[in-house]
Amino acid sequence: MVDRSRSRIPVAHARRSGDEHPPVARALTEPVARSLEYWAATRGRHPALFQGEAMLTYNDWNEYADMLADALASRGLGANDVVAVRCSNRIEWAVIALACSKIDARLMTLDPDLSPRALRERLIASDVGAIIVGDVAPVRLAPALEGLPLRLRATMDGAFPGFFNFWDLFPPVAQPRFGATHPSLLAWTAGATGRSLPVGVPPRRAAPASLSRPPVPETGTSLITVPLHRMWGPVQFWAALVAGRAICLVRSFEPAAVLETIGKRRITHWSALPDSFEQLRELGADAVRMADTSSLQELEIGGAAAPAELQAWVGDLFAAILSEAYGSTEAGRISTMPFARRAEKPGSCGRPVRGVTVEIRDERGQRLPAGTIGEIWARTQRSLECDLPDASPRARRDADGYVATGDAGRVDEDGFIYITGKATSLPEPDMRHAG
Repeated sequence: MVDRSRSRIPVAHARRSGDEHPPVARALTEPVARSLEYWAATRGRHPALFQGEAMLTYNDWNEYADMLADALASRGLGANDVVAVRCSNRIEWAVIALACSKIDARLMTLDPDLSPRALRERLIASDVGAIIVGDVAPVRLAPALEGLPLRLRATMDGAFPGFFNFWDLFPPVAQPRFGATHPSLLAWTAGATGRSLPVGVPPRRAAPASLSRPPVPETGTSLITVPLHRMWGPVQFWAALVAGRAICLVRSFEPAAVLETIGKRRITHWSALPDSFEQLRELGADAVRMADTSSLQELEIGGAAAPAELQAWVGDLFAAILSEAYGSTEAGRISTMPFARRAEKPGSCGRPVRGVTVEIRDERGQRLPAGTIGEIWARTQRSLECDLPDASPRARRDADGYVATGDAGRVDEDGFIYITGKATSLPEPDMRHAG
């Protein structure tokens, strides 16, 4: 149960047990809330969420998500409504995300560093129905929210004029709700055109967005240091939830504290940005070696291109468990390259993960043979959908489900992908010939 002395999580209400829960084999195709319900039924008292000294079991997490779902629904929020969240990596985010899944609402993650003007543009463009904020005095957001028809304004950090206290939203009785049809997670990407574009993850594709193999019941804990307003953060989050791993959230990356957390929480899976590994390198190899990282089973660097020097440094310390991931906001994860195999295919970002098909296409959208440079297109059920009908074709999928990544590259005869640069200089593809 939650350590009430150290957490702002409210006292749990007694919940009723459910009768039906999806088997693990169906977890890939169910809304993410179904996965939480399943683990609450089968491993309810197991730790599920950590943030600092605070902890939630699967029962806690599911119960709070049910209660918040009721609170949102009581304010007229439901299917097709957008709930915006602006905060660091906090347990509250996890509760909100699953509550939105239960009522078939969309969760829109927002960068805490957005200016009021940029924030307002995103809220208007996405037709937001509610906003929940943390780590900021709401008065600073007043210019962005003025005149917007919001059904709920709430803050995680206490009562403020014009804002509901997030912790007062929880009713005594909760009713689980599930949805399944439209995007359940919204994020913003710059896209190949340089425009900020909203993209959404349909719930039946959201959960397995970073999995390279079917989910099986796992023990272990995933460390989430990537900001949850970046698509790779929620991708890791869903993957850990579906797999049955506990999730440890870090609000801000401090290398020494993260190393301590890895040992304390016995972290087994960690995917991090190159910037995080750069900070570890500044801390020094000796500090990393002295830390207890013996629990780590999988370590991944991705989310952005990692300099060769940094890759070599990290590889020297973690080569046996390290891999490099390639993907995009629009396409999700595309490929993974184990460091142990880098010498075989120098410069490659690996082969496509399970369920992903990659093609190299010319300016007319025609498939190119192995070894030829063109634009990288990826097809996967995990790909995202752009909400703007007038967006560039590179921000959308073609009729066959392929997503244009905006990257130029080639695929060799063994299926290994090589990125050669950005595709912005390539001619605009002709969607009539795509596929």
